[in-house]
Amino acid sequence: MKIVIALDSFKGSCSAQAACAAVAQGLRRVDEGLELVEMPVSDGGEGLLSALAESPQLKGARWQQQRCSSPYGLSVEAAFLILPGERAIIEMAQSCGLELTPKAQRDVRLASSFGLGEQVKAALDAGCRRLIIGLGGSATNDGGIGFAQALGARFWREDGTLLPVPAAGQDLAHIQRIDLSAMDPRLRQAEIQASCDVTNPLLGENGATWVYGAQKGADEAALRELEAGMAHYSRQLTQTLGYDVSERPGAGAAGGMGAALIAYAGATLRPGIDLVLELLNADRHLSDASLTIVGEGWLDRQSAFGKAPVGVAGKAARHGVPVVALCGGRDESSRQLYQHHIDAMWSICQRPMPLAESMNTCEQLLADAAENVLRTFLSGRRGEAHKRITVCLLRRRWLMKLSPGQWR
Repeated sequence: MKIVIALDSFKGSCSAQAACAAVAQGLRRVDEGLELVEMPVSDGGEGLLSALAESPQLKGARWQQQRCSSPYGLSVEAAFLILPGERAIIEMAQSCGLELTPKAQRDVRLASSFGLGEQVKAALDAGCRRLIIGLGGSATNDGGIGFAQALGARFWREDGTLLPVPAAGQDLAHIQRIDLSAMDPRLRQAEIQASCDVTNPLLGENGATWVYGAQKGADEAALRELEAGMAHYSRQLTQTLGYDVSERPGAGAAGGMGAALIAYAGATLRPGIDLVLELLNADRHLSDASLTIVGEGWLDRQSAFGKAPVGVAGKAARHGVPVVALCGGRDESSRQLYQHHIDAMWSICQRPMPLAESMNTCEQLLADAAENVLRTFLSGRRGEAHKRITVCLLRRRWLMKLSPGQWR
């Protein structure tokens, strides 16, 4: 029997790789001869690199380190993955992540995406021409102007001076002209896909600033300032490009980085889990599987929107493979996931316990739950097999009582 194990990380407890390994351990208690495919996954946000770097499905992946600017101008060590075939995987959170700066020191008006541009340039310098960029967990709301500066773009003020380098969200309102003449030509020559699990436009009440600005350190006054600056920048960008990207789904991702990647790099924005499963060649592994086990720390109705368990379940369903989800906890709204190809959900906490205990024993709990899942699954299969045998025997006895002319 072949079982695909495709779990995301249990945040604060164990990585995706550790979660998959724990599930495999539990399954082997039942049957050492199982064919198990451990396939750590990510929804494309924070943790994308670690999940993929540890995946047995990605052969030849190697880390590359790069010194680059943090959102507030400090020098940080950021990493990205280089894969065979001139491919690179970059995680925006490595250089522009919210967690790089203590909460008390955050002012999103001063945060720049320059570091991401430095990472992309380093990948291009390494010969990579197919880039995947994960947009989760950013600290910025600068419309990607810092990113563009790092790759050669220049932003002019009305008085004929250039914006400072690196520019930030507070500088958006002062852009009078965008000059792309010195932009790195390799950017447009590369194939760039952005992992993006939101559909927010650039502007408005559902846009980058109003939806995500507060969690990045903006108060009401700062939000109004940033929104006005973003609207001004959007007009300048439309004038430069000859078309408007502000309404594209995902343009508002990562403080407007979605719009910047479309505008400056011709990037395609795709759901992160779709990109991850494509990289891992998930269809090949699922095509002949008997069962798929997915999971992450918490399941609720929001898990249907771009999260890894539902993404994997959708793939498995196309191959007719049943899916069981393991989780640390769930609420009543998680029942909606039954409509998204999750066949059963199983909390790994089998008794009331303190949060700290459940987090510290996550791997043991996952192994125990996986064992129970498989025993239940196998008992159901044995029951179905017994039922089929019984029906066949009864039909045979009935036929034996009939004359040959009565057989149908």
